[in-house]
Amino acid sequence: MLHYWFLLPVGILIATLVMSSGVSGATLWVPVYFLWLHFDISLAFWLGLLTVLFGKGSGVYRNWRDGSYVGPLIIRYLAVMVPAAILGALLEPYLPERILVIGFGIFVLINGFVIGWRTLRNRYASISHEKISWIAAIIGGLLTGLISIGGGIMTLPSILTYRSALRPGYAVGTVTIIIFFTSVAAELGRMQPLFIHQLATELPAIGAVMLWAAPGVIIGGQLGPRLAQIMPSPRHARLYFSAVLLLVGILTLARGGSIKSVEARIGLLSPATSAHVKSVTYISGSDFHRGRLQ
Repeated sequence: MLHYWFLLPVGILIATLVMSSGVSGATLWVPVYFLWLHFDISLAFWLGLLTVLFGKGSGVYRNWRDGSYVGPLIIRYLAVMVPAAILGALLEPYLPERILVIGFGIFVLINGFVIGWRTLRNRYASISHEKISWIAAIIGGLLTGLISIGGGIMTLPSILTYRSALRPGYAVGTVTIIIFFTSVAAELGRMQPLFIHQLATELPAIGAVMLWAAPGVIIGGQLGPRLAQIMPSPRHARLYFSAVLLLVGILTLARGGSIKSVEARIGLLSPATSAHVKSVTYISGSDFHRGRLQ
């Protein structure tokens, strides 16, 4: 029960950061589960989403209580993002994860740089609209289903320029609620028979992790909205968001490199074992690193 005690302070820090910037907590949690704790990549995606539900659920309650959200905007985005997230989750087992992760990491770095550059040059100063970015919503939903991240990154820049989002805290609160329900859809879409069997195998470890991670993100979920609401202007929110994206991009690329490392170790196995591993589509990361793969 005490093995993962350090996830409590880590959870508070991550949840405060993501709740104040509007990005998905899975962006930072998946590297923790995959790179640090050595869970299988598919399980790390699922655990990232599960942790997000605790943190975002706390943040959703806080934003709902404070009234810092735009209800009609949430409904219009979820109408597109929820089906897209379910579709992405169903497609995930059949797509090359390493290519998706590395490609998205590059996209996040470029996006973070562009947002920061345009903000510093005041390119957003005169932009204000009431339109829904449908392409961003579809891509964000698909990415949430595929690799657990993408909803907030794709939608927050547009929502920050929405006239009804009176302050940055309203925009971040709106995105928080959107990410929560999109993550629920992606979590349910991943519940396929083979993966359910994997969850049953790893259930003791999952319980030990969530014992500490869940309280951490719940606490951080209360602190993050306060930080978002004290930001003085959308310009500050965009610069903050840009910095978070750059950090996320670096972590995502590191994750992609680690997937390559795991694939290389699979290649060192005997042909029969390697074929069996590929046929079941996953290796338990904890078993692999403890030498239990036979």
